[in-house]
Amino acid sequence: MAHVPERMCVACRNMQPQNGLIRFVRTENGVKIDMNKKLFGRGAYICRNISCIRLAEKKKGIEKHFKCAVPKDIYKEAEKLVQIGNI
Repeated sequence: MAHVPERMCVACRNMQPQNGLIRFVRTENGVKIDMNKKLFGRGAYICRNISCIRLAEKKKGIEKHFKCAVPKDIYKEAEKLVQIGNI
């Protein structure tokens, strides 16, 4: 049986399989959504649902994880991707 890596959601703090979460990466140019989970750098993860994305925004989960400012647009972009099922 293959090992399935798990990560913790920065909003609800639940452990989930890595492939069921949205990955955010801090790069030199700011924070980005890592659609293919291939970007280099430290990652933060959020569950693929609107409530966790909004909770992360409210709790400043990504900001705390990366210790940097994160634009509000990144949360709106994640919400759109979840709504259209593109992530």
